[in-house]
Amino acid sequence: MKKYIHDLFYAMETLIGTALNAAAFGMIILPQEYSAGGVTGFSKVLVNIIPVPLSAMVFAVNMSLLAIALIFVGKKFAAKTVAVSFLFPLLLEVFSRYPLHSIRQDQMLCTIAAGVILGVGSGLVLRSGASSGGFDVIGVILNKKFKIPMNAVMNVCDASVIIMQSIGQPLDQTLYGIFVITICAAIVGRVVTLGTGESQIVIFSEHHDEIRAALLHELDTGMTSLIAESGYQQKPMKVILSVVPYQKVVPMKKLIMRIDPAAFVVVDEIHSVLGQGYTIDRQ
Repeated sequence: MKKYIHDLFYAMETLIGTALNAAAFGMIILPQEYSAGGVTGFSKVLVNIIPVPLSAMVFAVNMSLLAIALIFVGKKFAAKTVAVSFLFPLLLEVFSRYPLHSIRQDQMLCTIAAGVILGVGSGLVLRSGASSGGFDVIGVILNKKFKIPMNAVMNVCDASVIIMQSIGQPLDQTLYGIFVITICAAIVGRVVTLGTGESQIVIFSEHHDEIRAALLHELDTGMTSLIAESGYQQKPMKVILSVVPYQKVVPMKKLIMRIDPAAFVVVDEIHSVLGQGYTIDRQ
């Protein structure tokens, strides 16, 4: 039952994410004629040569890449992309009929809205464990055959598509398209790690044992003691490393300063934590 609920939740994330991606393109990016990355941007170039509806071209390119994935990568990867490959062109055709005329004159607002919607949609698809298909296929194949990093392949593909679209296009539309992609990239990371953000705290103090006991008994905080050496005096010392929810950061800092005002404390933001006490219950 639990697995069924998880699968249903992931399927809903895939559906909503794909719908948001299609809405960003159909309602804002394409009506504004911004440059676009990925298969949609490549399809924009192709429809200037082959006069067919853009959604049909996106579908054709996706199906071609899906066939390549089936041959070179295998059924497992292809199965992850098939739903999005079919669904996105269909939703793109629907949303393209309802452009957002109300904000069309405000280019900056359009750019921000498109980047945010596209980022949230792409992030949800990635969170669900699905693949958006498209140039992911090329990235996976080149990574598998030649060990080329996927990010490098994706960046080259997107840059090539943007350059192709920029030919004969006003410079501002190309720049707005790049801005959309930049905003999207920033939002994707936040969405993928949504709900898993924690803070890492590293504590350097001569009162290690007192701080350790207080954190354990007063704040119920897990931690790890590391053996270290001071840099100047080269004295052996213990360092406390702890990963805690955001709401515990301030109480921890107050507790540490109460015990040792001279303690050296480093707080870092982290975006994903796996393992016992987080994704696995404490023993």
